[in-house]
Amino acid sequence: MIVVLIPAYKPDEALLRLLSELEGEGLSTLVVDDGSGPDYAPVFARAAEKATVLRAPRNEGKGAALKRGMRALRESFPDCTHFITADADGQHKTKDILRVADALREGASMVLTSRDLHGDIPLRSRVGNDLSRWVYTVLTGHYLDDNQSGLRGFSVEQIDWLLKAGGSKYDYEMNVLFYADKQHIPVTTLPIETVYIEGNRSSHFRPVPDTLRIYRRLFASAWVTFLSLLLCETALIAVTATLGYRRVEWSVPLIGAGTALFSIALNAIRFSHIRYRDGSRVLLYAAVRFTAYTVWALLFARLAPWVPLVIAVDLLALAMVPIRYFVHKYIRLRPKKR
Repeated sequence: MIVVLIPAYKPDEALLRLLSELEGEGLSTLVVDDGSGPDYAPVFARAAEKATVLRAPRNEGKGAALKRGMRALRESFPDCTHFITADADGQHKTKDILRVADALREGASMVLTSRDLHGDIPLRSRVGNDLSRWVYTVLTGHYLDDNQSGLRGFSVEQIDWLLKAGGSKYDYEMNVLFYADKQHIPVTTLPIETVYIEGNRSSHFRPVPDTLRIYRRLFASAWVTFLSLLLCETALIAVTATLGYRRVEWSVPLIGAGTALFSIALNAIRFSHIRYRDGSRVLLYAAVRFTAYTVWALLFARLAPWVPLVIAVDLLALAMVPIRYFVHKYIRLRPKKR
């Protein structure tokens, strides 16, 4: 049994139309009223004729509403094997929800939909999506065409770790992807129709505060990455001050190995509440990066020895940021597409 979970805050007729269409397709729905207030009681009363409706006492945010719904899924729908999260504002078409349901029935454990973010897209959405792709890819080493789409599918076995992912508002959905990445959960990506109604005016997403909240949550989850960078920079400064370019063929690789092992150990602690499986990838990426750093440092030792070692390595590291993005986008193995 597949249930569609819909968080709703101050919805309009779009929610009721979606519920009618899903009912016609034989899908069960669970709607979470995220503290919309008494003015919207008539809308949810009509929604209750076609769906199970939960009510939050106050507005807590989209992430909190999704978690509230997931906690209720097993009790309200004991036969539920998979669930789909969808928005209430009309941006997710019934035909695309059905395609996610088909992917789950065919064995996908997690489905992430991807909108075509080209063409006539509102400026705030285009900029936000482009920036989030860059930040997420560089920070995690994992490229996703669309990491902000709310139409997703999961098996109910994943509810335990989904409830452990931090975030109570729009930041939650990005954090879910970060947690899935650390567990190496296979993600099936599914292209869907892009819908922006009246320039996306119906969305309750606030471009500046909600975007800052998303990145703050992502950076908070990835604090080990920043601490590892600090350790690497400190070690490079120490080697620059003591050895310089002498023995650079082993000093730089040792720094890379030490930094990678440090990152793996801390992440294993940081994600001890879930199944952390990202250690092998961290080692592989570190081996590639620090091999490049070593060759680069050897060139500087011969051609420009007056440039401090730490500056030479940092120059290459900065230059590799866009390179890493495009490598992850076009070359490395990508999630399974349908």
